[in-house]
Amino acid sequence: MKNPRLQWLLLVPVIIVLCYVLPFTAFSDVDEWYGSFLFWTVATAAVIGINAVVSSAWKD
Repeated sequence: MKNPRLQWLLLVPVIIVLCYVLPFTAFSDVDEWYGSFLFWTVATAAVIGINAVVSSAWKD
């Protein structure tokens, strides 16, 4: 791919799918709520960071 920002944007759907899949598979044996919550917090921070990188080159 020629556009590196597009590569960053392709990570967002992957993270979204992981937010749905991991709590019901890998975290299903964790009885405490903070297992999924920690992952969702990190995933949210990652998506915000990706959006900051992608939108950093935008100009008016």
